[in-house]
Amino acid sequence: MNRVEKMKTKKQNRVRRIKGFFIGMVSFILLLTLLYIGLEIVDETNRSMMSMEDPCFFSYNRLDKDNVEVVFCGDRYLVNVEKVDAYILSAKEKTSYAIKKVKEFAEDKGKIVAKLVGDMF
Repeated sequence: MNRVEKMKTKKQNRVRRIKGFFIGMVSFILLLTLLYIGLEIVDETNRSMMSMEDPCFFSYNRLDKDNVEVVFCGDRYLVNVEKVDAYILSAKEKTSYAIKKVKEFAEDKGKIVAKLVGDMF
């Protein structure tokens, strides 16, 4: 096997691994979605059959402008919307900062590599 064939097989193996990873992730997400839908259907069916008004598997109700009541597995949780929005905004800022730093690092290293290659030839 010559060098060209080895590189071709390496590239095919890499593409196969990437495809397998994405297919696995999509399958996992699909499985979780089907599990959630199944739980919701069974919960709703049992409620309607037994005429129950207990808290259901998952629901939410907006109490006022600032608070939301979330029901999960029969337990009630009070969620402050402003705190959640602040947390999401903070996560977005940190993520954008990290992405900016990674881009700067890649550009700097790219310039150094281009200079080294240019100096070699």
